[in-house]
Amino acid sequence: MIQKPGVSGHCDTKFQRVKDLFAGLIADGSEVGCAVTLYAGGRKVLDLWGGWADQTRQVPWQHDTIVSTFSVSKAVVSTMGHMLADRGIIDLDQPVTRFWPAFGKNGKGGILVRHLLDHQCAISYVDRPLGPSELYNWEIMIQAIEDTAPNWEPGKKPVYLNMTYGYLMGGLVYKLTGKRIGQFNRDHLCGPLGLDYNFALRPHERARVATIYQKGSPRALFDEIAKNPYTVFARTMQGFNADEDFNSDGWRSNEVGSGQGHANARAIAGLFECLRNGGEFNGTRIMRPETRDRAVEFQAESDGLDPILGVHIKFALGYEMNCDPFPMGPNPKAFGHWGAGGAFGCADLDAGIAFGYSPNFMHPKLELGPRGGALVNAVFDCL
Repeated sequence: MIQKPGVSGHCDTKFQRVKDLFAGLIADGSEVGCAVTLYAGGRKVLDLWGGWADQTRQVPWQHDTIVSTFSVSKAVVSTMGHMLADRGIIDLDQPVTRFWPAFGKNGKGGILVRHLLDHQCAISYVDRPLGPSELYNWEIMIQAIEDTAPNWEPGKKPVYLNMTYGYLMGGLVYKLTGKRIGQFNRDHLCGPLGLDYNFALRPHERARVATIYQKGSPRALFDEIAKNPYTVFARTMQGFNADEDFNSDGWRSNEVGSGQGHANARAIAGLFECLRNGGEFNGTRIMRPETRDRAVEFQAESDGLDPILGVHIKFALGYEMNCDPFPMGPNPKAFGHWGAGGAFGCADLDAGIAFGYSPNFMHPKLELGPRGGALVNAVFDCL
């Protein structure tokens, strides 16, 4: 008989509906293992975890279990950019070449820093064909970014920066600070904030990582890309391990800032609570409130369906905004970021909440999905 683990953590009685839903998803097998955390009014009112960190159901999900958060990582890298802007190190309205001269090759001289953040820079894929595992190689990817011509005219429309975002913003951070995103994050962002969110995991961190699972073959996504190699989405997905299932050492140990960050719901919610609170968390300030205000303002939305995600999406400066595929409650100004498989975080300034969700069983579509969406809806039902 398969053992059914209980749910651990704490929950204020006001949000009992969220706890009951979460426990039900664990009990009925909709989730393998996951965590959910909520801040409301500046307090951590819900912090739950449960299920299994492995598919054989031998390793329970623990308080400090972490998991790949996929593109929620982009929100961390975006925040690094706004920290540099807050300190006057970069100017969002200046060309990227002012701070990274080699970036301007092959017609990219007019791209502004803000175009990296709001996905309007037209570099969703690199020109260079990438071999197996080259996506994980920092030097190769930075060179490829520099050598690439815009995929289309920059500054005209947002198109999701699927696997290039972390190297675009991360490359800018590196050129200005001498630190790759993993070290910058540990020294200046999640490290000082006390958030268990990291890139380039160290051995003791890798020991706490939950295994990622998908319905059917873990190669299903890559098999589909192989059948349709000339789509925009396929071009953005070059360079993975030949047998990648998102549990590889390459995925866990490098700095693919577009999607490789590992964390739990507590860390995701903490990041968005910091942003909700004007750039301060646990007594540490990373940016001024006015910098936060600019960061989360609406900038652009896809023209119809985004050609990579296949859904309509809205962008602030490095964060997604409330929309049907990634629901964040009733406030259209709510902001956050989704990751493949359903990992999610968001904040609502009007409601005074910040939310994080970290599952290890991937939802198969490029949207938040029914489990995460139901948890978000339950939060707002309780307010």
